[in-house]
Amino acid sequence: MNLREIIMDAIKFPISDTRKFLIFCALIIIMSLSTVLPSYGVKDSTLSLILTLVTLIVAIIVLGYCVEVIKSGADGDDTLPDFDYVKQFVNGIKALILDIIYFIIPAIITIIVASATGLFTSFTKIVYISIDAMSKNANNLTTIMAAVPKTTMNTFTNALTITLIVAIILFIIFSLMSFTGLVRFAKTGSGTEGLRFRQILRDMSKVGLIKIIVTLIVIYIIAFVLSLIIGLIGLIPYIGVFIGIFVGVPFMLLFLYRAIGLLYADA
Repeated sequence: MNLREIIMDAIKFPISDTRKFLIFCALIIIMSLSTVLPSYGVKDSTLSLILTLVTLIVAIIVLGYCVEVIKSGADGDDTLPDFDYVKQFVNGIKALILDIIYFIIPAIITIIVASATGLFTSFTKIVYISIDAMSKNANNLTTIMAAVPKTTMNTFTNALTITLIVAIILFIIFSLMSFTGLVRFAKTGSGTEGLRFRQILRDMSKVGLIKIIVTLIVIYIIAFVLSLIIGLIGLIPYIGVFIGIFVGVPFMLLFLYRAIGLLYADA
């Protein structure tokens, strides 16, 4: 499918089955109660604890359902998946674990790079020197920074630059791999399939790296616009927040995950 076909299909998909869409909307509302109700003055601690637990459980179910939405796109199904809360809860946990793994790997590498370049050491020196300068009546930023040796500042600046570059590159690479791994998991139902890096790179090559990047940029721009609209709706007194959550957030999630599934339909 080309980009236009993916976007048009993903826009129509959420309302392909009104009943299932409304059920999904209800799940989003339930998931959001722990953050919405306090804004209306509901601050009972016991109720907050219960709602937080409910939010966690429902959020995992929603994530599991989104995995099935990806599968429906990859398989070419035209309607929303059926609800199977136990299955979707299990799939949600697996998807969450995959996301954590794909986050931990670049985070560990970035920490190693930061340590090797002297970022932590130079930052610690700057902090101690700044504290010492303030204890000696240095009362503005210019005076405090002047107390820091130039070599230490250069080491910190260079280390920070290198670490940020590495972190950004790793974030982009592992984000793309995470999307592809999630699709492999959605297709097979196997969490280990989402970690087969060689097959993941093969799938990315088959779809086309440029196509993946461009499509993701476009769908996230559309999602950002939808978020702005949801935010504006939320400004309506009393009911605005619920309207935005009940309609806008579910539509945006289904649109995003459907588009991702369609993107990898040929993989």
